[in-house]
Order: sequence, then structure tokens, then C-alpha cells
Amino acid sequence: MYEWDDNADNAPGYNEKPRFTSNRNNARRYPNRTQGMNKRSDDNRRGERENYNNKNKGRDGAIGRHFDFKESLDLRTECIGRIIGRGGSNIQGLQTEFDVQIDLDKSQGIATVLGNDSDSVNGAVERIKQQMNECNDGQRQYNGGTRNRNQFHNDRYNQGHHQYRSEVLDDQVNGANVETPRNGNNFYEENNQGLLFAKDGVIDWTALNARADIERAERWAKCPQLTKNFYKEDPEVTNIGEDEVARIRLENNNITVGRVFTQENDQPGNIPNPIWKFEHCFAPYPDLLDEVAKQGFQTPSPIQTQAWPILLKGEDMIGIAQTGTGKTLAFLLPALIHIEYQSIPRSERGGPNVLILAPTRELALQIEKEVNKYSFRGIKAVCIYGGGSRNDQIQNVERGVEVIICTPGRLNDLVQANVIDVTTVTYLVLDEADRMLDMGFEPQIRKVLLDIRPDRQTIMTSATWPPGVRRLAQSYMSNPIQVCVGSLDLAATHSVRQVVEVVEEDEKFYMIKSFIKNMQPDDKLIVFCGKKVRADDLSSDLTLDGFLCQAIHGSRDQADREQAIADITSGDVKILIATDVASRGLDIDDITHVINFDFPRNIEEYVHRVGRTGRAGRTGTSISYLTRSDWAMAPELIKIMEEANQQVPEELIDMAERYNKMKERRSDEMSKFNGMKGRRGGGGGGNRSYGNRNY
Repeated sequence: MYEWDDNADNAPGYNEKPRFTSNRNNARRYPNRTQGMNKRSDDNRRGERENYNNKNKGRDGAIGRHFDFKESLDLRTECIGRIIGRGGSNIQGLQTEFDVQIDLDKSQGIATVLGNDSDSVNGAVERIKQQMNECNDGQRQYNGGTRNRNQFHNDRYNQGHHQYRSEVLDDQVNGANVETPRNGNNFYEENNQGLLFAKDGVIDWTALNARADIERAERWAKCPQLTKNFYKEDPEVTNIGEDEVARIRLENNNITVGRVFTQENDQPGNIPNPIWKFEHCFAPYPDLLDEVAKQGFQTPSPIQTQAWPILLKGEDMIGIAQTGTGKTLAFLLPALIHIEYQSIPRSERGGPNVLILAPTRELALQIEKEVNKYSFRGIKAVCIYGGGSRNDQIQNVERGVEVIICTPGRLNDLVQANVIDVTTVTYLVLDEADRMLDMGFEPQIRKVLLDIRPDRQTIMTSATWPPGVRRLAQSYMSNPIQVCVGSLDLAATHSVRQVVEVVEEDEKFYMIKSFIKNMQPDDKLIVFCGKKVRADDLSSDLTLDGFLCQAIHGSRDQADREQAIADITSGDVKILIATDVASRGLDIDDITHVINFDFPRNIEEYVHRVGRTGRAGRTGTSISYLTRSDWAMAPELIKIMEEANQQVPEELIDMAERYNKMKERRSDEMSKFNGMKGRRGGGGGGNRSYGNRNY
């Protein structure tokens, strides 16, 4: 065990940032580096910032080119930087992707898209509008203000089809002749004032909400009939008593079931009894039962015993369970039955029935792989995600599919491009909802939910139950049943042995090399790093030392990421270096060890990293390297280890005690400071004497 000084000046603080040496010191060390920089004038700098457009004009001989299609649109001043991107990277990327030229007049706030193909111009314009909407998250959604729409028209966009439900005002004015000035203010025509404002000039939200409800009801009244209940309870399940139901749930990892949003005077509704055989649910569907039998499963997993009856009955459900517990199959098999047994033939539905949203490409691809294992009545699925070929994904969708598995960003892209029509979706799954909210996808999720019929069946899965997930469920689910496997409290899987080693930073590489040298032939290892650069560096260093490994993180090409997963799954590679992009969604059953080379920034990520091993009934080992900079995580880590009956090392206990003492000391110092500030504060104004402070 190492030692450090507990004084406040030397001890690392909570979320403390690293200290950097002064630029003045660097100037003394490298005197020639700053001489040329000081000679550059402000005018030159401004000129370089303004001249990103010249890069566009020089691209592919763009000067003097003739374009058949042209479209201009207004930009909000505060979002222009987002459209340009760092060093012009975003606007150059748009030009390359859509084969168009984009001229941006920053002084007027106008973007002009030029091209020889209407679809390309259309796509570039829609992408810019999408980025404007994302830039304005928390404000009114951007509504365009397009100009010179030569040979191009998009009714869906003009009608305000993709507006947030909370923005009822937008719903009312989108059909009017509204001008959106570049300063962000809105001016409405005089004949709309009666709709928007009460007599005192205040917006009449009650009237607007009432009218919006009527319009929504009229919109969805024309939807085809929806069937959701396909459950025929087996007599063996019907006849068990309450005591037997409680015993079955207790034996399956202490399942708890209930309606979470039931009001005091509401009837809770009947919750189906759990099943313990596949035949209890799928006997009426023998071909699907045969597909399940081919996979070699003996009995349903704990969450499946309760989820299948609930979902086949047509109820909304929230599934809370750790990763690797069979959640994907829990919502997948009812989805296949839901698709096949609707009253309207599949060829007449006009689009997909099942939409599965996932936070990462890896998880989306894993779900697609699981869907493809079950061949049922020719049902087709497609996986769409950012980083894959957009044109190939569009072609796959246009061939006709019943199941779309996607990430939120690419889904919104194709919805706005009129490639995917989500109004036909009747079965919606939000997989790993807590992770999607952590990654900032809530605006995209809420946006797409507005275009899905409200009487759909909605399923949400999560490993935790944070307030954000609860809020989303309460807003968009209908009296859902929550199925929780184990405790709602954050906990690591008990099938993993957790080892914590308190080390110095420069010891980590030698320790992991020593571990890899002693790996057994059947061992597989995932090493988690805190940053992409760190993962690349570690992968390179291990490769140079003769250890065959792969690396996966968000900046790698999709083909490289898929190859890395294929190599570790097949066993061609035994070591995978990863960032947290792999902490969820990777379903590799035979991972034997996980090493936290860099400890994660929050305890939730620690739990999900640990969950990469000990899957499908196997056991595993997790090893975490903790340095003094990680001491803020020590108290929470101890709670996780104690809950899983793990041995807590003395070094970790000592680290937690030191951290708690530091927090108390700083809290006391802050209280004293606030007290002195209060005594100095107060009225009187005038001059204050700071020379005679009596502390």
C-alpha cells in the first residue's frame, strides 16, 4: 500500500481537475515557439475564421460549376457554429456525404445548398434542419424559414409533423404564414392572435391544449384496428394459488411485480401469473415453439417467466434486470406473435410494426443477431445505425421489413428523410433506456414518440430505475407493469468475483502484462479504459510486446468495431481493449475476466462493466485498478462489494476513510467561509475596511 499526504493542498479532491504547467514556463523552455505566433494580427485570425467558405469553393473545382437545384434556408445565429463544425468539419462532411455545395452567409444567417440531384439537396437540407433542432434543445424547435424552394417541397416538414408535444404553440402556428427572424423571435399574422392569446394578451394554454388534444384524436382516429392480447393462459398456470405464485417468483431471483403508476383510487388490474415452461405461453404457436427448442434452452429465465404472460396479454411493461438475463428474448418472441396475428395483412400495413431503440450500435447489432436466430413466418428485420452505410440501410428498409432495430440518431435522420414511417409502429421497445438517457438521447426519443400511435404497446428495459427513466415511462406508457428481477438498488451480479487493487498509475501496465502472461488457454479478457486514446495506446503497447488483442471504441470505423467483436467472440483474439461503448450491448457468454484498467467515472458504469463476465450461468472475475485519483469512488464501491458478499481489501477501506475525512474538513472550511462572508455582508454600502479582519 502506498501513502499520500492528507492535507487539503496535496490530497486529490472530488472531481479535481489535473494541474497544468504555466504557458509562461513553456515559453521559457521553448522560446522560439511563440515568436511567430505573436506576429499574427487579429485581422489575419478573423480572416482565417471567415474563410472556411473558400474551402468549399475549391472542392472538386466547385468554382464555376452549374447546379440544377438550389435551396436556401434561414439559420439561427446561435447555431451557425454548430452547422459549420470545428474547423469547418461538419459542413465539409455534409458536402461530401450528399455531393452538394453549401454556401453560408454568416452576416445574413442564410445557408444555400446547391446540387445536381434533388434528393441530395433534400437530404442535406433535412440534415441541417435536424442539427438546428438539436442545437435548439430546450428552446422552440427550429421550423425552417426556407427560401427559393426550386423543384423541392416537403409537406411533412412544412406541416410541423415532428414537433414536441409540449410545444403546442408550434402546432397552432405551423400552418400559418409565419416568419422566423434570425434573432429567434416569432411574428404571427394578425388573424391568428385570437387563437393564441387571451384578452389580457397572455397565451391561452388551456384553449391551445384542448385544441391540440382534438387534433391528435382526429389524427389517430383513422388508424387501423390494433390487436394486442394474444395470451391464452394454460390451465396449469391458472390453477396455482397465491402462495405458489409467490414461491415461483421468489425462486426466480426474487421477482417483484406491480403497477408503478397506479393512483390511490385506481384499480391495479390483474397481473398474470408467472409461467415455468415454454409450452405455457407458446403451445398455441407450435412453429415458434420449435424455433425456441432449436436454441437448446431448458427453462425460461427469471424475467421471461413473468414478462411473456404480461406482454402476450398486451400490457405495457418495464423490465428491470441486469444485463445477460434474457431481456432481449423476453420482448422478442411476443413481438413476433404481435406482428403475425394482426387482423390486417402485413402487405397492407404500409410500414414496420415493431420498433426497437437501442443506445449503441453494438447493442443494436446484437439484437438483430438474436432476431435472426428465430425464423418465423418470413418476418424480416433490419438494423440501422450511425456509422453504417446510409444508402444500404435505406435500400433495406425500402424492400419492406416488419422489425426495425435502430439507434435514436439514425432513426430520426431517416424519419425526417421520409424513408421510415413510424405511424405504422404498434409495438415499441426502448432497450437499455437508462443508458440512452445517460447518452443524451432523451430529445430524440421524445421526438419520435410523438409520431407513433398512442395506443401502441410499449416495453422499456433497464438495468436501473433512475428518475429520468421513471419520468419517461410515466409520460409515454399506459399503466405499465414493472417486473423487477432482484433489488431495485444498484448491485453487481453475484456470479462475479470482484477484486480491487490499489496501485500507482505507473504500475498498471506492468500489472496487466503480468496478468496476461498467466492467462489460461480458455480465458477471455475485456480491458476497460477511460479514454479512446488510452485504449489505442494500450492496444498498441500490448501488440508490440507480442500480445494479440483488438480495440473497440466510438471513433473506430464500424467495420473495425464489428471485426473486433467477431474476433473476440470466435476466440481468434483473447483480449479486447474497450471504452464504455462496450460496457453494454456486448453479449459474449464466455468472457472469463474483466479488468478496469481505468476505474469508471460513476458506480453505475462499474456495475455494467462487471456484468460483461459471469453471464449465462457462468462465473467470472473482475479486477479493478484504483489509484489515489479514484478515491471518491471508494465509499460507493465498498457498498457494491459488500452487497455481493465480496471481500473488501483494507487499502480500499482506508482510502474511503481518508476521502470521507477530506470531505468533512472541506465542508467545515466552507461553513466557516460562508459565516465570515455573512458577517461582512449586509447593508450600509459605503467603504469597507479589509485591514482589520478578526477571524
